[in-house]
Amino acid sequence: MTLLDDRGMQQYLTDGYVTVQTDFSPEFHRWIRDQADEIFETDGNPQNDIFPRIPELGRVWMHPNVRGVLTSILGPEYIMHPHRHCHLTRPFKAAQNNHKDSYEDDENVRHHRSRWAMALYYPQDVTEEMGPSAVTPGSQYYREKESVDGLEEVLLCGPAGTVTVVHYDLWHRATENQTDEKRFMMKFLFCRMAEPQRPSWQANGGPEEGFGRHEKICPHLWQWYAGGTGSGNDRIDSGRVLDLTQIFREGSEPERLDAAYALGAVGAVEALMEALFEEARANRDENLKRKHTNVSQLDAGYGLSTAGVAAVPALVDALGDPDWWVRAAVVDILGDIGLPAQTAVPDITNALNDASAWVRRNAIEALGTMGVRAKSAVSALAGALQDDDVRVRHNAALALAKMGADALNAVPELEVATKDENRYVRGLSRIALDRVRS
Repeated sequence: MTLLDDRGMQQYLTDGYVTVQTDFSPEFHRWIRDQADEIFETDGNPQNDIFPRIPELGRVWMHPNVRGVLTSILGPEYIMHPHRHCHLTRPFKAAQNNHKDSYEDDENVRHHRSRWAMALYYPQDVTEEMGPSAVTPGSQYYREKESVDGLEEVLLCGPAGTVTVVHYDLWHRATENQTDEKRFMMKFLFCRMAEPQRPSWQANGGPEEGFGRHEKICPHLWQWYAGGTGSGNDRIDSGRVLDLTQIFREGSEPERLDAAYALGAVGAVEALMEALFEEARANRDENLKRKHTNVSQLDAGYGLSTAGVAAVPALVDALGDPDWWVRAAVVDILGDIGLPAQTAVPDITNALNDASAWVRRNAIEALGTMGVRAKSAVSALAGALQDDDVRVRHNAALALAKMGADALNAVPELEVATKDENRYVRGLSRIALDRVRS
């Protein structure tokens, strides 16, 4: 594999994407493109079946440059998610609006830490006139369109065989195809299967100073990717905490994020928890109304994740809150903290009995993030494969996949789930069984 170096990893954290080249022959890429063209013209869009219809695509994803980028970003145990899609931009097709992709048959919280990534492969030369994908560097940290409008987008042009790996939450769009040529792009989704405990890229000396648009975000994420844990032990006076709390309540989205990370870095857990309760109440109805949005999409969570282990006791206490939307946010944040929150595994496991499907869904994802550290929850996760809510079943299968051999006792339930009515539950259950048995 050709792993990213420090500069490449810094680019990914700053811009949200990295582009590499494959060195297959032009004939190979032309053959892929011709196969896709024939499938579309004969049968229409094959959706997730593009990979079994063109299994030679596996050579692209196994290329040393592509594997190196995915390993650097997602760790060596990453998997290919069952969601795969071939995008065709026909001649003279209009441009898309700028957007983030939704999570397939799920509503995930938009986390800054990369546990998901997309890879975009072009099987033909792409010029600016052919309607290439456009990405907005640095936009992966924002949810509000107003925060992105002032940023300059970049067109992903290049020769056949170009692959761009992007943060799943990066804003992007297909641009207008101004030619009479078809433009194909294969978009595949990949998942992290274990939390970082050391750098998975070719680390040598660390990042350059002052990278990214925000003082705290990228340096904190660099530490997380390298296996560090937030401890909230920077120092700051109480007056500055009050100032940051006020900015968090009244500022723009970029200002709120800066304030949240700064409060987390100094361990201002009490102030962040108060902000979380306020934000959860204020945003509940809007988050429920928004399509593809988790009710726990709250900016205070970024600060509490930054505080790390220092925030765990207060979050565990809040699991008893009478409001389900608070409980749902709390288990999500414990999951985003990851391994430093492993003492909360019994409390998160108890949340699988919650009456709210949102709480159950977020709790299951949190247990999956902790992986083998949450193996005591295997029986409960196996039972969740029969939940009425597809989001719960989807995440239960992925959580068990992350536990690998430690999920051996869940094999009977996983075998049943391979016949689930939902294609992603079926696919992830098969992946879980493969990882258990290997």
